[in-house]
Amino acid sequence: MDKRHVVVIGAGVIGLSCAVQLARQGYQVTVVAREIPGDYDIDYASPWAGSHFRPVPATKPEDRFEQELMRETYREMEDLADRHPETGIQFIPAIEYFDTADPAYCDEKLVQENGYASWPGFRVLRSSELPAQYESIKLGVTYTAWVLNSPVYLKWLKDEAVKYGVSFIRARLSAIEEAVFICKERLSASGTDEVIAVINASGRGFNDPKSFPSRGQFIAVSNPCQRMISHHWADGSTTVIIPRPLGGGTIIGGTKEPNNWSHSISDTATVSILSRAFTLCPELVGDSLDNGSSYGLDIRQVYIARRPMRQGGLRLEREDLAFQDTSEDGLRNVQNSIPVIHCYGAGPSGYKLSWGIAKRVERFVSEI
Repeated sequence: MDKRHVVVIGAGVIGLSCAVQLARQGYQVTVVAREIPGDYDIDYASPWAGSHFRPVPATKPEDRFEQELMRETYREMEDLADRHPETGIQFIPAIEYFDTADPAYCDEKLVQENGYASWPGFRVLRSSELPAQYESIKLGVTYTAWVLNSPVYLKWLKDEAVKYGVSFIRARLSAIEEAVFICKERLSASGTDEVIAVINASGRGFNDPKSFPSRGQFIAVSNPCQRMISHHWADGSTTVIIPRPLGGGTIIGGTKEPNNWSHSISDTATVSILSRAFTLCPELVGDSLDNGSSYGLDIRQVYIARRPMRQGGLRLEREDLAFQDTSEDGLRNVQNSIPVIHCYGAGPSGYKLSWGIAKRVERFVSEI
């Protein structure tokens, strides 16, 4: 298998997980990406992500499939937390509050059928456990979630990939097939030019009309928190408080603004996010409360990032891509083709689906 080469497009959490999974199975892997761990860009979503586990009811076939990917990833995170504490993965209590008591989240029979209640530590909160400061809350649940410090974890993934011989090429691609040519140029010098597959982990894909960005504004604070907390408001917005281990403080947010390409930070949103977070979790500030606009929260950074969304959700499938190559005499085009495994459009679920996706991608490649 030492001559079987796979190209991975993208060095976000999904691309890196695929690279590690394939390299562990003996494939030669080259990652071609515009950004790599250590970089920060509004369209490089992975280092900005809250990167935490949150279960959802599986009510449709695509939900059930994603739930299966989540379970595979959850098991992998348990294993990594045990064997590689340097990844910073931690399992902590999580609490979610809902202003709307959707039966899919609270009907005893439905939550058993849709798998929502099957996660470790899951239970519905008693009414006495709901926060008194929010009369709007109709439902609360708790479960055991994993959290991580995304920049630290991405660096670990990259280092793990390099340990298994993965190469990285920094490039801005205009098309999928361009990655094949870039990789072949690099490989020809070593006498290895058989690229058997391309993994398209590019976030929003290439000219996919179903893909679109979702702008999110979040705040990183130094204040530590021992729980993950979220409040799903009746208007569709969500307040989240996500601890970042290994000195990462806490991520609080946020906004969800589909098809908004703005780079500008909203001061109004910042004040609203801080106020909601303080009201939801006063222990964030402890005795350091002040009456200023920061509510005693030690702000490290207010930032904007774009989630790679897609109508219909994650695209995870194989396609045989036909493309134009150059003939041996260099004077004309000849048609060529290569298997492409698409794995993009995961939106805010990239981390919690990552290892499940990587294992499916490896299965696709093994069948080539």
